[in-house]
Amino acid sequence: NTEFMNKLTVKLLEKVKENPDLLLYKMKSNGYKFAWALIPLSLPFMWLVTVGVRGRQFYDLAVFVTYSQAFMSLLFTLAALLSLIPLLEGLDALLILLIPPIHMFAQLRGAFALGWFSAGARLILLLLSVMLVVALYLMLLIALGVV
Repeated sequence: NTEFMNKLTVKLLEKVKENPDLLLYKMKSNGYKFAWALIPLSLPFMWLVTVGVRGRQFYDLAVFVTYSQAFMSLLFTLAALLSLIPLLEGLDALLILLIPPIHMFAQLRGAFALGWFSAGARLILLLLSVMLVVALYLMLLIALGVV
């Protein structure tokens, strides 16, 4: 069984090595199709970030994650459009770096009625969680592209 998995892994990696552009194409084409997977990937981390918050329900976390991801999708679309305008060069990167933490902080404060310190501490955990979720999502896209 282990030998079979090793042979399969080697075979798949050889296919990727032969045509890495195909893997990138598959990742791009699967990226938007499987964007919904970000919600279930994010929910356990959101649950951890909000441990101790009174009155939070699992439904509230799902709504929070969905709204946040919708906002980020619109932000990335705006950044992509701005990158096409030569006079606004660099503004797209600035938006992507600055706006998400500000939005997440405001959303945490508003959605869960948190104070400044609590929202700030949870924002740090949320940003770390986002990095983990993005890494998991990219691994999912790579796995779908390789298979």
